[in-house]
Amino acid sequence: MSVEFRMPLIGEKFPEIEVATTHGKIKLPDYYKGKWFVLFSHPGDFTPVCTTEFVSFAKRYEDFRKINTELIGLSVDTDISHIEWVTWIEKTLGVKIPFPIIADPMGNVSRRLGMIHAESSTSTVRAVFIVDDKATVRLIMYYPLELGRNIPEILRAVKTLQLIDKYGTVAPANWPYNEIIGENMLNPPPHHVEEAPKRLQQYKGYAWWLTYREIPKEEVEDTKRTIKIRIE
Repeated sequence: MSVEFRMPLIGEKFPEIEVATTHGKIKLPDYYKGKWFVLFSHPGDFTPVCTTEFVSFAKRYEDFRKINTELIGLSVDTDISHIEWVTWIEKTLGVKIPFPIIADPMGNVSRRLGMIHAESSTSTVRAVFIVDDKATVRLIMYYPLELGRNIPEILRAVKTLQLIDKYGTVAPANWPYNEIIGENMLNPPPHHVEEAPKRLQQYKGYAWWLTYREIPKEEVEDTKRTIKIRIE
């Protein structure tokens, strides 16, 4: 009797899965206990868009590590294919891929995580799972096969989620460059009628449900440095 799995959703614990990678067998999420991690899938090795993404992830790897975050890739290719591909990238493009890549030729992990879509039954879409240091799924993104991801945006998402946890705030669009409140962060709206009129007494804002507060300048500047787009 086969067991039906449902992909993990935002706010749920990342499922316990043992995976084969280019760095050996890894049990997720325990392998990254106490750390955040970004698991991202790509359609296939030796493909143009995926190659550019892996180079970009590799060039920003230390930026992820500085914010206590690890990277792990995945596709339905074999470990032999992964090893040959990353060797080619290092030899030809001069970029070493420092993070593990999951080999999933049977597609079991990919289906478990909802990475096989109607676009292709034989390739994984460009999925991104951001998992926090408590093994909770915090963000899920999907990109089609033909669109490469923006790595600084993934960095921005991780860093901003960490600050949200730290300060109990919520982040506006394009933070830290929001068009309305700039570098400030929003307060979550109150959920009790007695709290509503107090908000504009406690904070700056435009309405009781739209108030904001400053966070330390050094946190803002560190975020800007972290997500800065670099073409090397």
